[in-house]
Amino acid sequence: MATKEKLRNSILNKIKKLSEDKLPNLDSYLNDLESRFSTEKSALSFSGIFEGLELNELTTELHKLREDNNDRIPQF
Repeated sequence: MATKEKLRNSILNKIKKLSEDKLPNLDSYLNDLESRFSTEKSALSFSGIFEGLELNELTTELHKLREDNNDRIPQF
């Protein structure tokens, strides 16, 4: 716990020593870091994830595939 506080204080001291013209760059960098490490992913982050998969056959022939598999189940 003390290590975290020392690190935070060290970072804050470095920020205080920065010239004003560098602060906008630092702010932009911190915003970028914050967005990369957010724990909550948006739905858009998954866009294109299934692009390379051949799902057309699965979705168009789903009913037929289910019927074929039902034939394997014994009917009583």
